[in-house]
Amino acid sequence: MRLLLFGLAALAFSQTKPSPTLPEGPGKAVVEKMCKGCHGLENVVRSRRTKDKWSDIVDDMIARGAKGTDSEADEVIEYLSTHFGADAVQKVNVNKAGAPDLTSALGISATDAETIVRYRADHGSFKSIQELMKVPGIDAKKIENNRDRVEF
Repeated sequence: MRLLLFGLAALAFSQTKPSPTLPEGPGKAVVEKMCKGCHGLENVVRSRRTKDKWSDIVDDMIARGAKGTDSEADEVIEYLSTHFGADAVQKVNVNKAGAPDLTSALGISATDAETIVRYRADHGSFKSIQELMKVPGIDAKKIENNRDRVEF
């Protein structure tokens, strides 16, 4: 019953928000192939787990019907633990990322993320965190609090 409720909640969430994108890197395509068919990626991009915990989760998903070889499962575990490990910090390039990625990585509102994307389109790339924090109308404190996640 709990699994059914979780699945319904994930489905409802995925229909109300744009699906996040995964960071580039070895294994990304395999993660999308093995995981996206059954559920969205929202829970993955929010999660921070140890490599052992990701291994347990991947094993559980395979037991539930996820399709992939042992080698692909190992790739998925490596990718997830690298990008969404317990100690991984999700970084975002503010000069390239779309609004959904900015929202996800920086914990800012969709409105602030859209404002940043529009400002960047009108004024060019950001060169510093201070320049980013001066975008009119955004919550600069959230940017400051997440400065370790910002790349240029």
